[in-house]
Amino acid sequence: MFKLIIFDFDGTIFDTYEAISHCARLTFETLTPSATPPSAELRRLISKGAALAEAFRLLHPDQQATFDAETWTNTYRALYAQHGQALSKPYAGLRLVLDALKAANIRIAIVSNKVTDSIKTALKQLDLLDEFPEPLIIGDNIEGSQRKPHPVSYMDILLPRYRALYGEEALRPEEVLMVGDTVTDILYARNVGMKVCWCRYGQGDAEECEALKPEFTIDDLEGVLEVAMGSR
Repeated sequence: MFKLIIFDFDGTIFDTYEAISHCARLTFETLTPSATPPSAELRRLISKGAALAEAFRLLHPDQQATFDAETWTNTYRALYAQHGQALSKPYAGLRLVLDALKAANIRIAIVSNKVTDSIKTALKQLDLLDEFPEPLIIGDNIEGSQRKPHPVSYMDILLPRYRALYGEEALRPEEVLMVGDTVTDILYARNVGMKVCWCRYGQGDAEECEALKPEFTIDDLEGVLEVAMGSR
C-alpha cells in the first residue's frame, strides 16, 4: 500500500479540456483577432501538458519575432479565471476516491503545471479544497520549483512540506504513487523514482503514454483505489 498519492490536476481529477481550449481561443481573439489556433495542434499541445508560453508560440509561429510570453500568459490566465472555471468539472467519483483514501490513511497531494490559485479556486467552488492539505497543493508558480517533469517540485517543495506537516522523516519513492494523464506525468514519476498510474480517460496522447509503459493504467478515476490499496 502506498503512503502518499500525488495527483495531477488537469485531465486527472478535473476535466478541463474544454476550459483550456476555449480560453486559448479567447486569448487569440483578444491579442490577434485575425488568427485562429489550429485545432489539431492545440489538442496535441494540451495532450502533452505544454507550457502556456511555448504552446502559444508554437500555435502562432509568425509571432516568433515579437512574441511577448508574459502578455500571452497573463491574458490567458485572466480569461481562464473569468471563463474557464465554469467549464471545468471534476471527474466522476472524485469525492468517493478522496474519502476512501482518507479512510485508508493514505495521504494525498497535488502537483500540477497549472497555477496554484487556479487549482484552489476550482476545488473551492465545489467544496473540495478542504479535502487536500493546502501546503501539498503545488502548482506552477511556487517559488523555487520547476514544471514537471523536472523533479525539483517533489524533492525541494513537496517532501519538506510533507515532513513539516506530518512529522515524518522517511518517505521512500516506492511508497509514493503519481497519478496523471500525460507523458509529462509519467516522466515526472520516472525522474523521482516513484511508480505511476496513467489515467487513460484523461487528456494525454494514448500512444505516447502507453509507449512509456506505466506501471498501472486506469480507465476511470475510481480505478485508482484498486491501485492504491494494492489489489492490482
